[in-house]
Amino acid sequence: MPIQVLEAQDADMDRIFAIACDAFGSNEPLWDVFWPAHWTPAGRQKGGERMRETRNSDPHTTYMKAVDSSTGTIMGMAKWNVYANNTLPDMGAVEYRQNFWADDEELAYATSMTELFVKERNAAIKQSGGNLVSLDILTIDPAFQRRGVGAALVQWGTEKADELGVEAVVESSVPGKGLYEKNGFVFQRDCVVSVPGKWGHVEGRFAWLVRPKKGLAEST
Repeated sequence: MPIQVLEAQDADMDRIFAIACDAFGSNEPLWDVFWPAHWTPAGRQKGGERMRETRNSDPHTTYMKAVDSSTGTIMGMAKWNVYANNTLPDMGAVEYRQNFWADDEELAYATSMTELFVKERNAAIKQSGGNLVSLDILTIDPAFQRRGVGAALVQWGTEKADELGVEAVVESSVPGKGLYEKNGFVFQRDCVVSVPGKWGHVEGRFAWLVRPKKGLAEST
């Protein structure tokens, strides 16, 4: 099956969000927190809109799609964040648009969980001085898993990191970390995300992995 990795466009974002929802399903509790009602038509519509908004407003974000070049079918997606040229992003408090959540309490919960989830990533970006490649999301349509789609999407980001001579990082699902280890990432630790108090009923887990610098910067 021929796989082509291309930058996703605005017209692709509904399909890309649907792939992510179908892949995560009910296996990732944090997905339910970050993308409310993603299992409903209205939730899917809002999710696609939100990804389009991010694509057009965040200069560090690139959405990639893995396409079966013989049919044009989008089989998987990745959201890569590329920080280069000593450019630190705004790492202040997370801000969400109110209309994605049912009420203020759900919004506050999602905000608190997000700030904990990106803690490792933000520390790595800051330590790098704004020179880092970060994989935010990677998912594959369940109908196309175990066909090399994930590896192709990972390769795009690792080649970008090598081109820039910087580290790459990822918050991987615990079962999925083997994909990244096969592509040069080194497991650092398992992380648990949970907001204490009345919101402590949801617990998210991920594996933090780092791929060391390679490429031009090391050889010069």
